[in-house]
Amino acid sequence: MELISKARTGTGRFIQVIGVLLWAGCGLLMFIWTLYVLFPIFGIWTIFVGLLLAPVTYVASILIIWFSTGIFPLFLLAPYIASFFGIAMIALGGAISGED
Repeated sequence: MELISKARTGTGRFIQVIGVLLWAGCGLLMFIWTLYVLFPIFGIWTIFVGLLLAPVTYVASILIIWFSTGIFPLFLLAPYIASFFGIAMIALGGAISGED
């Protein structure tokens, strides 16, 4: 039974690592793209306020880009959804690995 427990923990941790990489990569891409779009409109304060309100900037990034440019960014919808899929993979890996 010890082997099954270790395999379960290893599998759960592997899924969590993949989820963290997916979430961090796609989330950072969306965050930086949002700051890039807002910088010409609002100036240097965009960087300060965007970093100060980073979670809000990340969650609302697709809407911020859409309203700033006036065009819905269909090509950015994939990394936006993938970042939330990464969060779901982190939770799934935690459920699989169980208690330590």
